[in-house]
Amino acid sequence: MKRQSQFKYEKALITSERLPNLDIDIRPLIVELVLYESLDKPFLTGRIGIADDQGIFDSTNFSGTERLHIQMQSEFVLEGSTDNVVMDRVFIMTGIEAIEKSSNSGNSSMVIVSLMDEHAFISKTKNISRSIKNDLQREIVKLCQNEVGKDVDLSYSAGTVQSNFRGVIPYMHPLEAASWLTSKATTDVGAPFFLYASMHDNNLRLGSLDTMLEQPAWNASIPYTYSPSNVQMQEENGTPDLQYFQIQSMKATKMQNTLTQLMSGGIGSKYTITDISTGRTTAQHFSIEKLLTQADEAGIINKEKQNIYNPSYKTPDFEDVNIEGAHLHDTDACIYHNVVSRGVYGDSKSLHDEVTSAMFLKKIQSASYRNMIFKNMYDITVPGPGFIKSGGSVGDKIRINVISDDLTGNPDNGLDQLRSGDFIVYNTRHQFGGTAHNVAMTVTKLEKGLMNE
Repeated sequence: MKRQSQFKYEKALITSERLPNLDIDIRPLIVELVLYESLDKPFLTGRIGIADDQGIFDSTNFSGTERLHIQMQSEFVLEGSTDNVVMDRVFIMTGIEAIEKSSNSGNSSMVIVSLMDEHAFISKTKNISRSIKNDLQREIVKLCQNEVGKDVDLSYSAGTVQSNFRGVIPYMHPLEAASWLTSKATTDVGAPFFLYASMHDNNLRLGSLDTMLEQPAWNASIPYTYSPSNVQMQEENGTPDLQYFQIQSMKATKMQNTLTQLMSGGIGSKYTITDISTGRTTAQHFSIEKLLTQADEAGIINKEKQNIYNPSYKTPDFEDVNIEGAHLHDTDACIYHNVVSRGVYGDSKSLHDEVTSAMFLKKIQSASYRNMIFKNMYDITVPGPGFIKSGGSVGDKIRINVISDDLTGNPDNGLDQLRSGDFIVYNTRHQFGGTAHNVAMTVTKLEKGLMNE
């Protein structure tokens, strides 16, 4: 069963401060709109294809600072919902990527224009150098609010543990500085933070990985299913809306590369610190085995079900040269070195300093968690209406069911445990074209089967 249209442009208006009277409604001219969300970026980007048969870009002398205000509705209405608006956002049309003359009529052109959130454009106009102190989370929020006018949603955050410090932002763009501070923040279990944006609201979000892992999947009652036969069956049973929860395609992008994980220091590594005020150097070992034990005790990752690291593997013995094999988590495959100078700010620490060795080690723990994310990634494509109407975005958890390749004697309800379960959404690509809306997303998970089951 096909719907007439899966989305509707309620508003698509081009305005410009250069031309106060410019007010162009381009809704009937939009051929395609593509928007990108990512946990790595505190803003949205995208591009829009416009069939220009009115000479809009020629007559307005397009300069790359025009605004595009888009308000969009979804045709899919969840039970109990009264508001169909799923996005209301202002972009800067930063440049023309391509112009192609129509080969049919000759009096129209397809214009592809790049888009960027307005606050990201504003950030690029500023360089700031100022002191920061005491609390990373508070400093990140202040940068976003005071420099680019964006509030920060902290409901996805467990709170940073870095405190009682002083430092200086060395002439950086505000969002670049906020992302830099975010990369230095961890929770008490060493989990990293992400500063990102969602198309569903106009604030920014600061989220920690442990909080993301602990949240429930928003579609637990209607999992995304990778089984082509289900669409027809559900339509025949009178539930056509469930077609929006069918996976159109799924492929692995980064899978089980232990060597990359090892060489980046995410399995076993050494962390050394040299204090130039005393000349003393200290060293400590990082082990992913110990980190996974701590994560299991904190209820973040089930160590028995984790799909991140095999602790049983051991390098072979070479008795002829008296080399004894070792577990990978006991090796120092990577050496990190940090130089600090204590006492510069009196009783306060510098931004790179810590008081205890455990706090220093959180920097490697954060990097190790990021490596875990990148080890088990999939690209999937799903119909957009169900995802966007639910408020789904990057940083959220979704549930996926994939039918096993071997249904004989499968004790797991016929599901593939490697590709089924609860996944964190890392990137999304929303494509609006014709009457269809599709979402291509990169998802990741750290356990086989359902996380925290």
